[in-house]
Amino acid sequence: MGAPVTIGLVGASWRAEYFLRIARDLPERFAVTRVLVRSEASADRVRREWGVEATTSMADFLAGAAFDYVIVSTPWDVAPELTSRFAVAGIPVLTETPPAPDLPGLVALFEKLGSAPVQVAEQYQYQPHHAARLAVARSGLLGEVQRARVSVAHGYHGISLVRLALGVGFEPVTITAHTSVERMVAARGRAGWTPTLELADTVTTTAHLDFGRATAQFDFNGEQYFSPIRSRQLIIAGSHGELVNDDVAWLAGPGEPRRERLYREATGVDGDLEGSFLRRILLRDTVHFENRFAPARLNDDELAVAEVMHRMAVFVQTGVPFYSLAEASHDHYLGMLVDRAAESGETVHSGDVPWAV
Repeated sequence: MGAPVTIGLVGASWRAEYFLRIARDLPERFAVTRVLVRSEASADRVRREWGVEATTSMADFLAGAAFDYVIVSTPWDVAPELTSRFAVAGIPVLTETPPAPDLPGLVALFEKLGSAPVQVAEQYQYQPHHAARLAVARSGLLGEVQRARVSVAHGYHGISLVRLALGVGFEPVTITAHTSVERMVAARGRAGWTPTLELADTVTTTAHLDFGRATAQFDFNGEQYFSPIRSRQLIIAGSHGELVNDDVAWLAGPGEPRRERLYREATGVDGDLEGSFLRRILLRDTVHFENRFAPARLNDDELAVAEVMHRMAVFVQTGVPFYSLAEASHDHYLGMLVDRAAESGETVHSGDVPWAV
């Protein structure tokens, strides 16, 4: 392996700390060498907690910095301007999801940067369990995929999995949706376990997306993100079989049904003293996910973000995209159409957008 990828980071939020943590744990692969933040207090915290040079000055951030790429991990109202500034200067950019807050912003950003070296940090497709499930769907084992149910993440995150599960691109889609309010206990959030078991109103969004040759049901409630008592579900149904989370069933031939389960091979269990990390995920003898970052002790979401960082480095070197501005814009666009359908109660049809070519 050669020298680590040199990265400039804009932002120091909870999300931005993923990139700092991964660079700390994988120093042979990634080096965040400078951080740009809004306040001197944030700069002091980055220097103290992460040992990384930090500044509030764009000029100082760029001065003498030979970044392989810059990560823009800021709120979506300022991200487009920052993304444009770096991209126009010829610096490859990995920007956060979504790339812009609304449709006019998405259109303006794409028309300005559609061919610029920009990719978007959508990690859900690279979480090991989802990566393995999507690999099974792409393998042909299930036959022609015609239907999916995605109850994993909100908005553009969930829509990205919908399109990947179905293997659809920018074709027209018809959407119906609604919301419902449920009383449920909050178990855990970003800051950890909640101290009490109080009930609160939470909103579930449910949508049906018809792409013509394939359909999907999308639903999500915010409690699903961190709660151990709210499951996340991915179902992919094809002409010859079906995947329900980690369970896979298919017909190998007339009268020959097969049922297997994706197996998560991890170390550090029982008498295994090798470490504590995910090695790979298999279906029978076929590997559908292999952890390129082993033996680093990263959780699944960190592995997914590390994969995005790795693929961004490959993109810079080869030009091979992994989640383009067009793909990210379309997923956010469809997510907004779901919200519109749910709010209006009307059937919504996608329209012409500049990236759908």
